[in-house]
Amino acid sequence: MTIWAKITLWFSALMIVIFAIMFSLIFVINRYVLYTDVKETLQTAVDSNTEEVEYTDDFESEDVEPGDHYILYGDGYLEIDDDFVQERRGVYTVLMDQKGRIIYGKPPVDIPLSDSEGVQIQMVGGEKYYVYHVRLTGENLKGLVLQGFVNEDASETILGRMVELTLLIVPVLVLTAIIGGYILAGTFLRPIREMTITAESINDGADLSRRIELKKGRDDLHQLAYSFNRMMDRLERAFENQRHFTSDVSHELRTPVSAILAQTELTLARDRTPEEYKKDLQLIQRQGGYMKRLVNGMLQYSRLERMEMLSEKEEVDLSQLVEMVSEEQMLNSQKGITLSYEAEPGLVIRGNTEMLIRLLTNLISNGYQYGKENGSIHVSLYKEDDRICIRVRDDGIGMEAHETDQIFHRFYQADAARSSQKHSMGLGLSMVAEIARLHHAEILVESEKGRGSEFLVIFKKN
Repeated sequence: MTIWAKITLWFSALMIVIFAIMFSLIFVINRYVLYTDVKETLQTAVDSNTEEVEYTDDFESEDVEPGDHYILYGDGYLEIDDDFVQERRGVYTVLMDQKGRIIYGKPPVDIPLSDSEGVQIQMVGGEKYYVYHVRLTGENLKGLVLQGFVNEDASETILGRMVELTLLIVPVLVLTAIIGGYILAGTFLRPIREMTITAESINDGADLSRRIELKKGRDDLHQLAYSFNRMMDRLERAFENQRHFTSDVSHELRTPVSAILAQTELTLARDRTPEEYKKDLQLIQRQGGYMKRLVNGMLQYSRLERMEMLSEKEEVDLSQLVEMVSEEQMLNSQKGITLSYEAEPGLVIRGNTEMLIRLLTNLISNGYQYGKENGSIHVSLYKEDDRICIRVRDDGIGMEAHETDQIFHRFYQADAARSSQKHSMGLGLSMVAEIARLHHAEILVESEKGRGSEFLVIFKKN
């Protein structure tokens, strides 16, 4: 069973139980309220009729009001006002003497006069009746009793109608709730269905660009869908990186492999002198060394690409790091280039020391590689507001404005400078970009052809 079906069935069972409990409570409450209302109605009907019975010694015909009833009683008459209600909502009221004989009223059954006070229950002919009486206390009315009664069947009939109505309404409500629950479950689980469809389409067509398309939402399933999309972004990026990695390696290794094979065939084509063999072997050795450096560089770069976060973070004193790397790079000076530095003391960030050393080393090496004879490189470290900045400036060959967007791509410089930079692989600045990304840093470039370049790495506050 699908989660959708399970949720719908569980919700349906829960709603049936809830409505059953509600029906039982409604039945019990209504029964209590109804019986209470019947008793109150009985008492109210009898009490109100006590005001409609009076005694008179004599009366003239002109004093008779239409609708009133006069009954001979003792030495006078009982005046029954026309507002006297004999029956209302199944409640009957009769006027009786103290012996229980009916003086006024026509009840459907004869109910014996009760001596008990308050509402009583009496069984007459196998049926239950609620009975209530009031003894009259007016002038010459002593010994008279107003007694009211109502058949329990009247309340049972009303209750039965309510039960019938409830039994008609409850199934409709349950069915409506189940349908609503089914629709809501489908709506809530749509992200899961979309993920399933997307995953199947990716599996069938190997299309890593597919994503879950949902309306905006902030519930858990929407968050799951967003996480799935971010995961697919990473997978697609990793796949593209792997594809580019394979393509770049095959492209870059083609030249040295071809050179080694060609030189080997040429060497084996005829006998050579020891000096010629030595020269040929030295060429093969150089190409092999280049291949080794290329492979090592690509593996290191590939490891950087696969890291989405730094696994080993520590407090790094950038001031000491800049000083140490700059001193070391001064020993590797090339083309008579002068390296200088200045570092504001006590600047610390959280990061990976080895990577940060690689970042600064590659930036300085880039300045050496593309610097001019007897030129200069200047490294500076400083704090600006809540940011820490590393600036590496040289006065080398510089570059065109359109090149600044491409220099961080793998092998870009290798292709542009292969003739004069035989040992360059074009991976240095691409590693710088990856290391900056892993440290959530921003890297900016300013350059002018023939006037040099300036690289600015900005670390935001941790």
